[in-house]
Amino acid sequence: MAKQFKTTKLAIAVGVAAVSLGLSATANAVIVVGGDNGWEVSFDGNINAMYTVTDFDAGFTSLGYDTPTANGTRSDFLGAGNATELDSGRVTSGYLPAFFSFNVKSPTVKGITATGRMSFAPVIQNDNNKNQMFGGTPGNGGFQGSSMDVREVVVNVEGQFGTLSFGRTLSIFGRQAMLKDQTLFGVGAPNKQSGGITGGRTGRGYTYPNFNARFSFTTPMVGGFQAEFGLYDPSQEQRMVGTIGGENYAGILDETDTPRFEGELKYTTAFDSGSIEMWIDGLWQDIESSKVGSQNDVTVAAFGAGADIKFGGFNVLGYYYTGSGLGRSLQFTGGTRCDSTGNRCQEVNNEGYYVQGSYMVSGKTKVATSYGQSSEDGFRAVGVGLNNAALNGTRDVDMDMWTIGVYHDMNSWMKLIAEYSSLENDYGSLGASAGASTEADAFTLGTFLFW
Repeated sequence: MAKQFKTTKLAIAVGVAAVSLGLSATANAVIVVGGDNGWEVSFDGNINAMYTVTDFDAGFTSLGYDTPTANGTRSDFLGAGNATELDSGRVTSGYLPAFFSFNVKSPTVKGITATGRMSFAPVIQNDNNKNQMFGGTPGNGGFQGSSMDVREVVVNVEGQFGTLSFGRTLSIFGRQAMLKDQTLFGVGAPNKQSGGITGGRTGRGYTYPNFNARFSFTTPMVGGFQAEFGLYDPSQEQRMVGTIGGENYAGILDETDTPRFEGELKYTTAFDSGSIEMWIDGLWQDIESSKVGSQNDVTVAAFGAGADIKFGGFNVLGYYYTGSGLGRSLQFTGGTRCDSTGNRCQEVNNEGYYVQGSYMVSGKTKVATSYGQSSEDGFRAVGVGLNNAALNGTRDVDMDMWTIGVYHDMNSWMKLIAEYSSLENDYGSLGASAGASTEADAFTLGTFLFW
């Protein structure tokens, strides 16, 4: 197959990279290996590094899951915040990890072409330890190194009928909002100690869609309109704690006998010196509990709408979403709960938005600023039930972030970044306990290499 080599300009349109990475702003070189039988193989990717200096208030977590309760500050979900104010300086990957992607393109037969893509996504940093031999626990052997994530294993079959796709790639709901976010090429919510990516604007204007297994169909574009519908491997509620208020409900929502459905309708039009893109997206999934109860199911549903307007060097973007049971930052994390009998199940309301404006200077330097926030209602308290225990109420949570950044393309394969973000988590009052607020400020200098 390797009979000819050629270098092409890539607007990250090979396979589904434009959808999954949002790198279309940068033209990049890839190596395309072609064979006489019409097959092509190509490679693309990036490596990035960010130096971030952050001032964390006591109790701050980037995804907002360290919720003060009536008994004081504690970790309800994904790990406690620092007990005191903390200054941090780290060299890490940004909101995007590094990528190495392998693409295969079939010959076109009777107007039908297939492309396959595999993407591997490591980060550059350790888990804040250079040589963590035991992972913090004696007997748990192995050196702690950088993490590796398989983000995409996906096939697209294209023809006049549209595109049929199957495999693992970025989910639909919240996808456009994330890929158009300026912090995609920066840091946004900083990484305090972990060996993973940073938070970007997750939970501060949109919820993180993640990469999931699905079948999807995308219609041809007709009159500027295009729709995509996806049938997804369903998700269970994720809650990283067993007992809250004497009630053990971790893993109670454990039955997913129907798929998750996601969809998007997009309209695009161009005019002199500009363009407008508008879209709506949505998500629906039912989750049940295998426990015997009279209310042993919840429904996670969400709706979003956005617009992206470009005129000359200016770009204005806005996105709004609302839902129930969605989760405040990571989708399907913390937005639903049941008691240990599966008899008392609840969803809470979620809402958020962000607005962003930017100007491109000389076609190479983007200066951008944005503000966004997300909110989640607290769970209501439920009295004594079948197992003689009560579910405590929880606080309302509001999270927001201001970001200003400069993103400069030195050439077609290198980008320089300077970014500042100011973040705040607000937790409402609960009974006799007053509300709480915690903040962080992060400044980043970084760079990308693309190929």
